[in-house]
Amino acid sequence: MATAEGSDERQIVCSGCFQVVAEAVIHVIPYYNDDVARFVTTYRCEECWLPSLEETRARLENAQDDAETASLAAFFEHHGVFVHEFRRGDPAPVVRKILVRLIAMLRSGDIRLAIGPLARESHAQASALEMERNEKLAEAAYDAMYEARPHGVKDCYEEAHGYLTEAIAIASKAGLDDEVTRLTARREHITNVYNHQFRGIG
Repeated sequence: MATAEGSDERQIVCSGCFQVVAEAVIHVIPYYNDDVARFVTTYRCEECWLPSLEETRARLENAQDDAETASLAAFFEHHGVFVHEFRRGDPAPVVRKILVRLIAMLRSGDIRLAIGPLARESHAQASALEMERNEKLAEAAYDAMYEARPHGVKDCYEEAHGYLTEAIAIASKAGLDDEVTRLTARREHITNVYNHQFRGIG
């Protein structure tokens, strides 16, 4: 991987080829993440961005899940591009057509999304600590499921699920997509354990 030496410009890792390039040539685009089942922010270099954007366009045009459409609209809102029809609750096919046009505008350069400023270290640290706190509380509640009386198992499960959901929300807001993926997988694991071992008792 090559970086620009002697430059104060931020260097960004392309999420497609993992090359490190200058921020000026990075494209911020939406891309569907199967692990979290939604569109997320991704960074692509000059060689990778158009094929990736085409994948996003094709998936959007063929989308049957309204939640996917909503997640893409939320992606644009996160980057300061608001779709009025989405915010007022218009049907997903209506919103989808507008989003397809926004994808075309990204491709043409009429819209260029920015990575944005670095988060303040104190804010980033606070988010990390709060995320960690919720995860620890979730794990403690999960452990308590095995010690609880039958009538208390559900309460322990709901606490674990709730704390992980909060941790996921914090990670998502902070743009920590890897943490979102990890925490979501953990929440799904705990839900599967509860459904197969504990549901219906008590």
